[in-house]
Amino acid sequence: MVTLVKSICPYCGVGCGLILEVEGNKIIRVRGNPEHPVNKGKLCGKGASAHIPIYSPDRLLYPLKRDGDKFVRITWDEALDEIASKIMDIINNYGPDSIAIYGGCQNTLEETYIMGKLARFLGTNNVDSCARVCHEPSAMALKEMMGIGGSGVSVEEIPRAKVIVIAGESLTESHPVLVDYLLEAKRRGAKIVVIDPRKTPTARLADLHLQVRQGTDIYLFNAIANYLISNGLYDRDFVKARTVGFEDYAKVVSEYGLDDVEKITGVPRELMIEFARLISQKPVIFSWGLGLSEGGGVNAVRAYLNLALLTGNVGIDGAGPLVYRGQSNVQGSGDFLKPNAFPGGLPMNEESALKLRDVWGFTPPTKPGKTVTDALLKDDSIRAMIFFNFNPAHSMPNKAKVIERLKKLDLLVVVDAFMTDTAKLAHYVLPTAMWAEEEGSVVSLDRMVKWRFRAVNPPGEAKTTLEILSDLASRFNLLVPKDPKIIFEEMVRVAPWYSRLRLEDVMDHSKNSRYPAGELVLYKDRFLTSDGLGHFKIVHYKPRGPVDGKFVLITGRVVTHFNTDTLTGRDEKLPKLNDVVYVNPADMARLGIKDGAKVIIESDCGMAEAIAKASNDVAPGSLFIINSTNIVNYVVCDQLDEESRIPLYKSTYVTIKPTQ
Repeated sequence: MVTLVKSICPYCGVGCGLILEVEGNKIIRVRGNPEHPVNKGKLCGKGASAHIPIYSPDRLLYPLKRDGDKFVRITWDEALDEIASKIMDIINNYGPDSIAIYGGCQNTLEETYIMGKLARFLGTNNVDSCARVCHEPSAMALKEMMGIGGSGVSVEEIPRAKVIVIAGESLTESHPVLVDYLLEAKRRGAKIVVIDPRKTPTARLADLHLQVRQGTDIYLFNAIANYLISNGLYDRDFVKARTVGFEDYAKVVSEYGLDDVEKITGVPRELMIEFARLISQKPVIFSWGLGLSEGGGVNAVRAYLNLALLTGNVGIDGAGPLVYRGQSNVQGSGDFLKPNAFPGGLPMNEESALKLRDVWGFTPPTKPGKTVTDALLKDDSIRAMIFFNFNPAHSMPNKAKVIERLKKLDLLVVVDAFMTDTAKLAHYVLPTAMWAEEEGSVVSLDRMVKWRFRAVNPPGEAKTTLEILSDLASRFNLLVPKDPKIIFEEMVRVAPWYSRLRLEDVMDHSKNSRYPAGELVLYKDRFLTSDGLGHFKIVHYKPRGPVDGKFVLITGRVVTHFNTDTLTGRDEKLPKLNDVVYVNPADMARLGIKDGAKVIIESDCGMAEAIAKASNDVAPGSLFIINSTNIVNYVVCDQLDEESRIPLYKSTYVTIKPTQ
C-alpha cells in the first residue's frame, strides 16, 4: 500500500512542496505538491530525485570512533558519554569559549534552535551556520537598512513586476523552478535585467545584460544612483517621507562619474543609462544571489539596496528586495544560529539574556562568539568543534589550511549521514537521519515557514539530529524534548519575528496558508527599523585589481549539482562532476592552452590541476569553476569581508598555465 507524505525539498531555498510516495518504509517516488503556493506541483531535476541519496549504500549506520587511522564501531551511549566527558574536560581546562557548535543549513529550525541553546547552556556563543558563507552580507544589509534580515517580497510577486533585476545569480542553474516566474513576467511585458560578469543561461533570457567586471559592482551602483539623482529620476516623495540619510548619500554618489563607468566596470555607459531608466519606474524587484554577497560582501549588498530605496521600490506590490538563498533552511539557520545575536535576531545584551532566562531557566552569556570562518581560518583558540550536517573541509576556502586546522583540534565531532571530507578528520562520527527521515520546520528564501513530515525511518542505528542533540544535552543535565513540535512552541516564544507563527499553519502546505511569518510584501506602511525608516548606507568603491598577469577566479553553481555534492554526487542519474576550468578562448590562444588540455591554476593559497574548456560565457581576464568540485577551494583564498566575515569566494587572483 502506498501512502503519501508531504515534505519540503532538501535542496535550494525555494522550498518547493513535495509529495513523497512511500511503500514499505521506502520512498518510491517524489512528485511536486500541486497545492504548494510556490512550485504548484512543478519540480526541477534535483527535486524530483531528492530521495535517491537516502538509499545510497554508503550511508552511515552506527556511531564511529577514531582509532589511529581507522574508525571503529561503538555504541551510542559510549560515544555520547565520551564526547560529553571530553567537552567538560576542555571547558574545565580552557574555559567555555574553547568549544563551538556549528550547523549546516539542511537542519530544521528546531534543531538549529537547540544547537544554539545547548552552546549557551555550556557557556559560549561560539555558534554559527553555513549561512555565514553565503548570505550573511545580505542579512546584515537588509536588517540595518530595512529591519528584517530576509527578503522583503515573495517570489509569488515576480509576475507583478515591470522590471526584475537579478544581480550575481543564474536562476536557471540555482533555482530552476523560479524560471517559470520569470517567463510569466515576460509574457506580461516585464523587462528582465541581469547583472553578472558571465553570460549565464539566465543572462540569455534577459532583455538587458550588464556584464560587470568582477568586483566593481559598487562603482556601478553608485554611478547609477548619481544618474538617477542628477536627472530627477528618483522617487523624491518616498525618499523624503520614508528614508533617512539621503543627503549624505547623494553627496557621496555624486563623485561617481558616468564617464568612468565603462573603463572601471566594463559596462557601456549607454547600457547603464538604459538600466537606470528601467528601474526609475514601478514596480521593480531587486533580487540577487551569491555573485553579489560572495563577490563584494556586505558593502556590495548595501550599494544595491540603496537603489531600491532611491527609486521607492519597497513596500509596494510587485517590488522589493528578494534574496536567492541557496539551501532549504539557510534563512532559518541565519536567523537562529549567530555568534553575535541570540535566536531570532535578539540583540546580544543583558536585557535579552534575562528574557531568555525566563524561558530557558538559565542565563546565557553575552560575550559574542567566533564565526565559523574566523574559527577555521583566522583564530586557533577553539579546541573542540561539533559540526551538524556541515562539511567545511570541502566548502571553506583555503582548503589545505582548513584541513590542518581541523586535524589540530582536541575534539572534532561530526554529525552527518555520510563520511564527508570533514567526517574523515573527526574523532567521533555520529550517523544522522536525512530530511525525509525526521520532521520539523524550514524557512524558504522568501520567509515562508513550512513543515517537513517524517516519511520513513532512518537506517541502522542512525538517529534524528534532534534526538542526538537531546541525548547529548542530557549528559550536561539540560532537558531537551525530542518532539520538534514542543521545541517549535518554545522557539516562537523566544524569537520576535517568528512569534506570529502557528504550528497548524506551518503544517498546512496549501495555498490557503502561505506566509504565516509575514506578508507577501513587507514594509508597506513602515520599515521595521527602530525609527520605522529605510536607511541609506554610504558605500565607497575600493579597487581590488586587476593584478598584472593574473586572472580573477569566479565560482558558481551548475544545475545538476548542489553545493558540496554530498547529495547530488550520490545520484547516478546525474552526470559526474569533473574538475573543469572555463576560460575565454582569446585568453587560451594567448597562453597557448588548447581546449581540453590539463592546466595548473595557482593562487597565493594553493594550486590545483584542472581541464581547460573554452567558453565565450567567461569574460577575458576571468576564469570560472563550479563550486562543487573537489579542487576549487584549494585555490580560493581565505580573504574575509571585514564586517560579515564571509569568504570572498569570487575575488581570488590566480595564474593559469599548461601542465608540462
